[in-house]
Amino acid sequence: MLQLDGSTNSQDVQNGLASFEASLGDYSGALASIAEDFRQMVAEQFATQGESGGTPWADLAPSTQRRKKGGGSILQNTGALLQSLTDAGSPDHVQAGDNLSLTMGTDLPYAVFQQKGAGWGLGETSLPPAPRHGPGVPMRPLLVLTADAQDRWVGFVAQQIQSQSSLLSVGELGSQF
Repeated sequence: MLQLDGSTNSQDVQNGLASFEASLGDYSGALASIAEDFRQMVAEQFATQGESGGTPWADLAPSTQRRKKGGGSILQNTGALLQSLTDAGSPDHVQAGDNLSLTMGTDLPYAVFQQKGAGWGLGETSLPPAPRHGPGVPMRPLLVLTADAQDRWVGFVAQQIQSQSSLLSVGELGSQF
């Protein structure tokens, strides 16, 4: 929280500075933009099977391809995982926060095994070299915060601060400033 200290001889200036200071404690507008961008980013990650985040997903195992009878996209058997990350109305969607923070994700317990892998690939920052034999779930990152996304999110916050700084206009502070 930013705190402005000082004194003025104008009640208009003091009121304007107090209003500006209070507005800096509420980033809910920027956080709402970040939440929407997050959902779009995850949808793109699924649509490109990891390519958009720079982490292409491993192909389906032959046994999985047989079970799916050659059809279906990676990580989309029932659609519940994708929906839980992209649909704010999904019962498994996680979105919580306040005016200064945001938590997003899914309540589905198997998501972590896709994100980090299980068996071979567990916790690796990149997939182990092929061939990968034996039991295990390859790491298929669902959530990848790219540099572009970071820049967009910082931009949302900067835009809100810039918008809030308009409270310091001469009209609101009075002609004394």
